[in-house]
Amino acid sequence: MVALEPQQGAGSAWCDIDDAMTWLDLHNPTRDEELFVEGALGVGIPTREDMNEIETSSRLYTEDGAVFMTAQVAYFGGHPHLQSGPVTFALLRDRLVTIRYIDPQSFRIFSDKIGRTPGLCDSAAMTLTNLLDVLIDRIADLVEKVSAGVDDISGRIFATKANRGLDKLLRQMGRHQNDIAKLRDSLLSFQRLFSYALMLSDDQVSGDAAELEIFRARLRTLHEDAQSLMDHAAYVTGNITYLQDAAMGLINIEQNSIIKIVSVASAAFLPPTLIASIYGMNFEHMPELHVAVAYPLAIGAMVLSAVLPMVWFKYKGWL
Repeated sequence: MVALEPQQGAGSAWCDIDDAMTWLDLHNPTRDEELFVEGALGVGIPTREDMNEIETSSRLYTEDGAVFMTAQVAYFGGHPHLQSGPVTFALLRDRLVTIRYIDPQSFRIFSDKIGRTPGLCDSAAMTLTNLLDVLIDRIADLVEKVSAGVDDISGRIFATKANRGLDKLLRQMGRHQNDIAKLRDSLLSFQRLFSYALMLSDDQVSGDAAELEIFRARLRTLHEDAQSLMDHAAYVTGNITYLQDAAMGLINIEQNSIIKIVSVASAAFLPPTLIASIYGMNFEHMPELHVAVAYPLAIGAMVLSAVLPMVWFKYKGWL
């Protein structure tokens, strides 16, 4: 494997490309580097703008005898939440070329594996399937991480009211929804890539009949893995939607409870307010004002008129 990386203080990462190289990894290549690789390999390298095209015909095609397959890869890349970017796999029968402007951890993991087990890239087809296997494994880890986060939120939503913080949980669910959407988009692009690679003819992939059968068997396995991950991601998406609805419902219940308490308090204090208003009027002829027990009777009437509605509301189950 040879990696073309952007060099600090240098214009390009030139290297000699010989027939023994089964994998050439172009990470953030300059236009000069792309032209150099195109001249050495005799095929056109898709530009960054080409890789960002979303139509299938621009992502999966054969040109000049080389097979170009672009997939959307989800990664963290030092960010708190998932990012996503395209990676192109160019299969030139005896050589695999990857073009990327992102730095997913999967490529570093695969490079470390090659250092320990060089046989992982004995051929272009083997390199492709092994690299795709690492990418799918990484997506599986990310799906599990999002799923674990959603499960944690579920427990907190239905915990006691004091430990909820529903507004914060809604924001967290929004971020998880964004992450799972990127993962589903990535899985969908890989499923299309696997389907396209399975249709490649024997002339487009190096190896004998046994090696080609292993190549296609691994692609079928990876396609099944991607489908199972897609199903699980769909479940997580549904769970997030349910939890968002549940959180909004609980927020509405809490708001209704507050409004109910305010309404009950208002209803309870209306009769005392009426009594106080009546005896607070400045009319000259109000016989009750001259009765010795008028004041305690008025206070008692106000207390009684406040307590009786509360007792009634409690009896009806409104409190």
